[in-house]
Amino acid sequence: MKKRPLLWCWSVAVALISPVAGAQQAAAPAVAEETDALTDKARQLYEEGRQAAAAGKWADAHASFLAAWAIKPHYQIASNLGVTCLKLGRNREAAEYLTRYLREAPATKVKERQSAEASLREALAKIASVTVQVAPQGAVVTVDGTAVGKAPLADPVFLDPGKHEIGARLDGHVPVTQPVVAAAGGIDKVVFQLERTPASGVVVGPGPGGTTTPIPPRDNVRTAVLVGGGVVAGVGVGAGVLFTVLANGRASDARRLRAELVVQDQGKRLCPTINPQKCADLSDAVDARVDFSNSAFWSFVGAGAVGAGTVIYGLVTMESAAPSRSVQVTPLWGPDSAGFSVSGMF
Repeated sequence: MKKRPLLWCWSVAVALISPVAGAQQAAAPAVAEETDALTDKARQLYEEGRQAAAAGKWADAHASFLAAWAIKPHYQIASNLGVTCLKLGRNREAAEYLTRYLREAPATKVKERQSAEASLREALAKIASVTVQVAPQGAVVTVDGTAVGKAPLADPVFLDPGKHEIGARLDGHVPVTQPVVAAAGGIDKVVFQLERTPASGVVVGPGPGGTTTPIPPRDNVRTAVLVGGGVVAGVGVGAGVLFTVLANGRASDARRLRAELVVQDQGKRLCPTINPQKCADLSDAVDARVDFSNSAFWSFVGAGAVGAGTVIYGLVTMESAAPSRSVQVTPLWGPDSAGFSVSGMF
């Protein structure tokens, strides 16, 4: 009688665990079935590609092999892709696929490898092969701005004939680029040594071998500000002087016209009844004097503001190269004399 509760609990536990175990067992076949379905689809596309290639339909064969490769990048598909690309004149892609096939295919496939090597030689005769070495490892290698892999690259970089730019970049390092002129059948080598990004003071732009463009030092910036401020202040002062001269000239004209009117009007200077034209000239001279005087005033004000700002900036940014000057004055008192003691650094 005492064993029944224990047996009942055990049966309940088994009943609760069984659905979970069943679910896990059901999940594994589902994954296997999905993998098998993808493999079957890739195999179907591969066979379609072979049939199209046998019929000389290289574009259709390339499309089928490429679709199969997207599902399952197998070395056998790479071999067929290389041949179809070669037939279509896509020599660079042919070299990439055939190189991968030769890197991954077993050595026991002697005839297949010999055929692939012959096709690769045919493709390499029409393109350039560049070995790219980058330190440190993990840097992204680029060709004409497009990433082609991370260092170390398993295979060379293949280029169509013409001008190209090979580069490398890595976080925390200065990116570098190098122009390359690819020639059919050419073999080249590019070596990059990436330098760590400086903390400050240098900004590097793209250029052969990672040419650096230094930022102007702080002293140069300070000098430019001081010189620029001085020039602007000088221009303001010059403009003020010019406007002052013009204002004085117009004031002189006004005095002359006023004196002539006084003489003509017998000391009364009745305007504009006696001489309207001369009275109008007098009014214009007075107005011009006022305008030139105001312009001179504001030119001097602007020049003074710019000059004061430049001086203040120069004082604030000036680095003290010598000990600061200090003076200490101490009064001296005695029964028979009085005076001061001056000491300090001058």
